[in-house]
Amino acid sequence: MTNTRDLDVTLECRLLTIGRGSFASVSVLTGHPIAFKHVILPERSQELQREFDILRSMHDSCTNTDSVFAIPRPFAFYDPSVPASFVAPPRSSHSTSHPRRPLRPHKLFYPPSSSVAARLPSLCRIYFGKVISQVGKDERPNRFLNSANFPLDVNRYRMIKELDHADDCGYPDVQEIVFGMGEMLGRLHWRAGYDARDVEFVMGGASFSGVALFVIDFNQMRTWKRTKEEIPTLVEAFFINDPYYPRPDPNDPLYVQFKTGYLTVYPQDVTDLGEAFCIPLKLNNSDDIVFQVLADNRMALGPHPVSFLLGRFEDR
Repeated sequence: MTNTRDLDVTLECRLLTIGRGSFASVSVLTGHPIAFKHVILPERSQELQREFDILRSMHDSCTNTDSVFAIPRPFAFYDPSVPASFVAPPRSSHSTSHPRRPLRPHKLFYPPSSSVAARLPSLCRIYFGKVISQVGKDERPNRFLNSANFPLDVNRYRMIKELDHADDCGYPDVQEIVFGMGEMLGRLHWRAGYDARDVEFVMGGASFSGVALFVIDFNQMRTWKRTKEEIPTLVEAFFINDPYYPRPDPNDPLYVQFKTGYLTVYPQDVTDLGEAFCIPLKLNNSDDIVFQVLADNRMALGPHPVSFLLGRFEDR
């Protein structure tokens, strides 16, 4: 049970932006389990409509009540230029409640000078394929802090889990998370038929009940035909993504768990297709791979953007 002194509860409702990129921004209404995703440029509204439709098709097929990661429920789509566009799909029958898990990274990782002034994280990115250095090139403690999208590597996550161990908050083990990450990637690949390009695995809020694990951001995903000839598309998407997944080292127990979770999704008669994805991962696991990062062309958000709502993150 969460100590009520640790909860930041307010009755004030305001729209708070928690993320922004070149395609869209994401806002939440404080005090409510609803998020809004708005396009930056109106001419890209069809991409947002496509992402909403993808969410509608994936929500039931890729999320079960026993999933480690939840897919936010697509609540409604709204285009102000089309009055009849407010679409609210029926609520899924899959529903489960999450244990209360307070998240307090500021106690462990915020620099002392910013521990009071910096706001709490909006999302924590689960970077289990990266080791986050606590010191910079000059061997001094890192002072850079991104409180909006706070990165958690394996060590940071274990420290948080240990900090809240006395509260019996039910944080999943690292092995359970990487298994669930592989399982969700397998569901996106096999069940939904997408390459999972640029998806994000995050820890975020679950209303007032604490935090939960989600997979989000589906606007760049591409379909594939579930054939061995298109496996390179999946491999490319794996490596160009942020370092959420454990690096494909067959001697790493975390990667073994990830791979096991991935392969459990594939029916027995097509297990070779799942294995065909895992084999080139090992061959391409090189620190020499360099990818060009394109800078965001950030533009001001105009009035009345096309948007969709992601409703009640705690409902699967």
